Amino acid sequence: MKFVRLLWVAFLFYGVLSQASVSAAPIGIPGATSGVNQSTVGVELNFLVDRDLDGPGDTEGMHVLAKGQVGVSERIDFLYRLGLGRFESGGNDSDAGPAFGFGTKVTWATVESINLKIGSVAQMLQVRADVDGGGRQAFKEYDFALGAFLDAASSGNRSILTSYAGVAFSGVEITGGTRNRLENNAVGLFAGLVMNMNQKTQVGLELRLADQTALSVFTSFAF
Repeated sequence: MKFVRLLWVAFLFYGVLSQASVSAAPIGIPGATSGVNQSTVGVELNFLVDRDLDGPGDTEGMHVLAKGQVGVSERIDFLYRLGLGRFESGGNDSDAGPAFGFGTKVTWATVESINLKIGSVAQMLQVRADVDGGGRQAFKEYDFALGAFLDAASSGNRSILTSYAGVAFSGVEITGGTRNRLENNAVGLFAGLVMNMNQKTQVGLELRLADQTALSVFTSFAF
């Protein structure tokens, strides 16, 4: 059964990396955190303040997303997103449109002496919406990130605060309208904090810089 799950996640991982059509979402903790057969659900609010595109111009946007994360194994999580988003294309704002995405998180190594874990995230998110004067367009982004996370404080056996940071490789594409707009092979940084409010509920904050300026706030509930 575990082998079948791993094949399933590998297929999804391949799908993430092979998609040319992918909008900005937080990276989150770079590694698996759910646990086997455990899940979390939550809400994300993402603000893409600025992102340069190849050629003249840039883009910005905002997304409100429901996010789920499922533990496939101790080292692998599957994540999915559904919600609404808007973006700017060619100086024109879009209406709010449907957004969806999926991805995987993998923990590769653990440094037991300092409770440091090293992992990766591969994910995509797409928003489709009507743009003023431009018809129906799709704002798409993919991310592949490498990073580490550390339990910075604890009370007994329960972590209170988790910090994380890393580097993200990403690209964005806006399709539809009169021409496609691209940004390929961008490299950026991300960092965040996650606080456990109790044994089930978390809240967090993440900042992305360099390739884009983006801020995200999120909460999740484990079950």
